[in-house]
Amino acid sequence: MEKEERHFLYQPLLSLPTPSSYEINQHTNYNTINNSNFFISNNNIILRILLVLFVALISIWANYEASKTFEIYILNDTKDSLAGRRFTLFYISNDKATRILLNTSSFVEQILYPNSNNNNNIQNKKNIKSVTLHLTDKNLNTTIVTVVKRNIKDYIIDISPMLFEDKNFNKMEIVGEIQRAMARVWLWDGRSKAPPRLLDGMAEYVAELAGFRREIFSGGFGESPECEVGRDLWWEDKDPTHVARLLHYCENFKKGFIQRLNEAMRDTWHDRMVDDLLGLEATTCRLHNASYPKKTHFFGI
Repeated sequence: MEKEERHFLYQPLLSLPTPSSYEINQHTNYNTINNSNFFISNNNIILRILLVLFVALISIWANYEASKTFEIYILNDTKDSLAGRRFTLFYISNDKATRILLNTSSFVEQILYPNSNNNNNIQNKKNIKSVTLHLTDKNLNTTIVTVVKRNIKDYIIDISPMLFEDKNFNKMEIVGEIQRAMARVWLWDGRSKAPPRLLDGMAEYVAELAGFRREIFSGGFGESPECEVGRDLWWEDKDPTHVARLLHYCENFKKGFIQRLNEAMRDTWHDRMVDDLLGLEATTCRLHNASYPKKTHFFGI
């Protein structure tokens, strides 16, 4: 009897309700639904993020393609050589060669065709269909970079492997040479009648504006940047750096001269074109020689 009373004292005053199987199932289902909703919500967020990233990538790709006003091809004819391996590693694998072509082209266009967005001036802009950057398998004879015009719209820029063979090859020199080559691509040439030396000087002028100034060569042809007395075709047999200096003088004398000269060479060429564009009765050299004493060199221009 005493044991029964003690046992009774240990009993709770109110009995705890025992959950039914229905309530357990309901609770389990509720947790399952919540977990499902949580995962669905997370999946939706992930899908939205992926969608945004995909749209962003498409937009970047579209802008990249839109910036390419011409098709670009990269060729490596000496893949197994030191120059070829460096060209592949530093310029092809990371698409750097394409970016250099686009950037140098954009700079040239700003100089030669500053109003190309204007419908009245767009017809004067050269129409380029494709540019091929080509690492040759042999060193070029005279220059390290040449431009080959396949037709009026397709061009090949040949690069000599010697640019990549030096132990500490100069990457900025390579960009500078491509800058000159892209200037030649965008320059009109009077239907192949304009003097090559003048065109080289104009390409050098553009490269100097971009910050790629070559060293002043001494000796050889064109060692003096001044015009020779009695010689009206001052660009003949001159180094491009000397021709560029006189072009700087012409541009300073009459703003917009380089742009107008390029535009004038679209369909034709004649030997007095430079003088006519400057509005001179005399020749450019006579004006220059009158502006600078005989022994004064205008290196600062």
